Amino acid sequence: MTEEKRTGLLKVVLRAWSVGSILIFGTIFTGYAIQTPGFRPGAELHWLVWDDLPGHVGLMLSGIYLVWAVYTLVAARRPAAYSSFLDFTMWVNLAHGLIMIPGAFEEHYHSKFLTDIPWVLLLSAAIYVLRPRVSGTDADAASYTGTGRSQVAR
Repeated sequence: MTEEKRTGLLKVVLRAWSVGSILIFGTIFTGYAIQTPGFRPGAELHWLVWDDLPGHVGLMLSGIYLVWAVYTLVAARRPAAYSSFLDFTMWVNLAHGLIMIPGAFEEHYHSKFLTDIPWVLLLSAAIYVLRPRVSGTDADAASYTGTGRSQVAR
């Protein structure tokens, strides 16, 4: 696959993941903000959240992922210019997904094998496979060295 095709596919994946995440985490954020009883254990929407999170924690976590999705959407425009952000996104989502696997074996959390875990692991895999591999400068921000580090263009 050519670099151009790989970058084009990465842009599509990042946009799709971002829009999906904005919808998912926007819904969860709103649910926590209005304190919907549907997220409580045993309620009809509890499968959307990991656990019964105390106080501000659910709102905070969904807010972080909502902002992350917006920035991933921005990075989709020029992935090479955001290589450091995409490397961080790849590694942290890989760690997140792997850490979630043992917890998903617990009673009532098996659905996470079909929701949260593939959501973060597929993003990590897509970034790993499709991220820019050539050196060069982006006039606005950074060049990708292929080592996982971006360098500010001077």
